[in-house]
Amino acid sequence: MPQIIVKGVKEEEVKALAVDTSAKLGQIVDCPPDWFVFDYVQSKFFDETGEIKHWPVVQVWWFARPQEVQDGVATTLNDYFKSLGYPGSQISFHIFEYISYYEEGEHF
Repeated sequence: MPQIIVKGVKEEEVKALAVDTSAKLGQIVDCPPDWFVFDYVQSKFFDETGEIKHWPVVQVWWFARPQEVQDGVATTLNDYFKSLGYPGSQISFHIFEYISYYEEGEHF
């Protein structure tokens, strides 16, 4: 936790994302780098014409953080994908409520 779910890229790119950004994300969020979990989701995108090439789609699931922290995480992730040649990315943030989040059977 935070959990970063990534679609629309190659598995190797998500592995590299975890290695290359965990320390920086940890500094931005003020948590240990090993708290970040990166989840690769193999996916294909379609529109009315059939399968299409898409840019990275990223969902960040976490407890609420200040806007400047969220902005820093979004910028770091977007910049990373741009460095791989993608024109940009779609990043969304999803908030866990403490009472609804359980770890080892206990809520926070």
